[in-house]
Amino acid sequence: MTDPTRPEAAEPQVDARRSSADRRWVGPAILSAAVLVPIGILIFSNLDSTEVSWAGFRFNQPLWIILIATFLSGMVGGKVAGWGWRRWRRRRKQLKQELDVLRKHAADGDS
Repeated sequence: MTDPTRPEAAEPQVDARRSSADRRWVGPAILSAAVLVPIGILIFSNLDSTEVSWAGFRFNQPLWIILIATFLSGMVGGKVAGWGWRRWRRRRKQLKQELDVLRKHAADGDS
């Protein structure tokens, strides 16, 4: 028997929200595969050893190690740049708010 105070349409909405929450991993998984599959193909297609010169040092390394190191350093550099950008914007917003408060305070003091 159903409860007259509780509408039956409320349950499908909960199920719809739950099913959409269960599918949130699909987008990131597709994006990750779209990035990682070509990188994996590139890495495993270049298994030869090559000479690397960096900061005055010369050494031979397999090309796949160099490609992985380049990919990882790019990821780290992107994260650091994003962190710096967000920090700069947050600080800029804070300084603008402080300047607005000082201007308002100065305007109130003149009148």
